[in-house]
Amino acid sequence: MNKSVLIIGAGISGLACALMLEKIGYTPVIYEKSNCLRNGGGGLTLWSNATDAIQSMGLLEEIYQNSKIISESTIQTSSGKTLAKMPLNDLATQYGTHTVGILRANLHHLLSSKLKQTEIKFGYELVDLEKTNKEVIARFANGHVDTGEFLVGADGSNSAVRKKIFPINTLRFSGYEAWRGISTYTNHNTKCGKAFEAWGNGRRFGVIPVSDSLVYWFATRNTTENRDEGEVSKEQLIDIFREFAEPVPSIIKFTEEKDITRKVIYDLKPLQNWSKGRVMLIGDAAHATTPNLGQGACMALEDAVILAQTLAENKSVSQSFKIFEETRMDRVKFIVNRSWLLGRFVQIESKLFCEVRNILVRLSPSIQRNSSFERIIGHKI
Repeated sequence: MNKSVLIIGAGISGLACALMLEKIGYTPVIYEKSNCLRNGGGGLTLWSNATDAIQSMGLLEEIYQNSKIISESTIQTSSGKTLAKMPLNDLATQYGTHTVGILRANLHHLLSSKLKQTEIKFGYELVDLEKTNKEVIARFANGHVDTGEFLVGADGSNSAVRKKIFPINTLRFSGYEAWRGISTYTNHNTKCGKAFEAWGNGRRFGVIPVSDSLVYWFATRNTTENRDEGEVSKEQLIDIFREFAEPVPSIIKFTEEKDITRKVIYDLKPLQNWSKGRVMLIGDAAHATTPNLGQGACMALEDAVILAQTLAENKSVSQSFKIFEETRMDRVKFIVNRSWLLGRFVQIESKLFCEVRNILVRLSPSIQRNSSFERIIGHKI
């Protein structure tokens, strides 16, 4: 039997998938259209459900060593008034693993460094797929052709694989744009692993420590879909977020301009299926989500572990793919749709409605009693 597997995309989902497939006897080949592993991309949060998946990969201690454990996360107003607190150390005791902030490049490097049998080919852009009953044939822009027992599309929200197997699919505009950066600003709170997200009128600013000396930050602002303002300087960002209390201005100030990126936010309207024949989508290619719940990378890691488990437990690829979809679809749809609705809620622009929003958050039950939150980050594989 052909035990080779083709993976399109060398991001988090592709690397994690290759690592898990190696463990069950496959020999993956990853094809990445860019010329190298991504070294940028800022940071991200790996909630307890993601670190549970990392534990299944056998990498938990190394993740802890290359990240910052988040002890607490606070939601506050733009003026710094606390609306709600998430005691993440307590939740780690409850769920078994910590929530961490990590540089995306660190996660990429750790996953890729653990690959033993996988070859990563850079500069290969997928242009066509051909499926038979026994294999998948992939064709690339440089003329290269390869075959595998099956193919995994892990090539992000603008997936070329998805466009081949499901040509009718829609990216959904969120109504806002986001800036991301890495700052050298730290204080007592960040060194203690305390994260926060401040909500203004149609604007947000979030901070996640990723080490003792660095923080990852993101900022959002409502926008129209077709607006393209080009580059925005640090001074302009400070002005855009002028209503936000310290340490927001200082965090922007202590960020290198080259480390600031801007992106208009889209998600993927939930699909009815992620597979067709011997081709399976995972990660953002299958279920790109808005970043409001910090679950994009987390779901990609879950996908990698569960897909490998499913393949190991079933005789046929088609049966495994069907079970994988049945196992994952409801959970992922819930997270994508909940993140979308949360974005609409927190990006409210009317001052009056923002005041109502803040009151609702302040009066809501504690996070430990929030069943939706527990359903998301308390998930065990």
